[in-house]
Amino acid sequence: MAKQPANKAGIMIDQIADAIAKSDGAKSSADPDRYRRLALAALKPLGKPTDTMIDAAHEAVWFDAEWAINSRADFRKAVRAMILAAMKEGDDRAE
Repeated sequence: MAKQPANKAGIMIDQIADAIAKSDGAKSSADPDRYRRLALAALKPLGKPTDTMIDAAHEAVWFDAEWAINSRADFRKAVRAMILAAMKEGDDRAE
């Protein structure tokens, strides 16, 4: 399996840092180290997905009894479903 370049993670961390800064009414360039630390902190819990996230990922790509993630598209769909499920869990708890 091909190893992803290290800068791919940096790109996502930077995107999250920008989103955090924007939600804070700031620009990540004003304090890049702070917003990168916040982005890393935001990503850390995703290392232990909840049952809801796992169920969402499975539902997103399951198509038969021989289920497996066989392509990047399947994996992308599963990850997206997990993240959206986590966001929905957060929204449900806020209500």
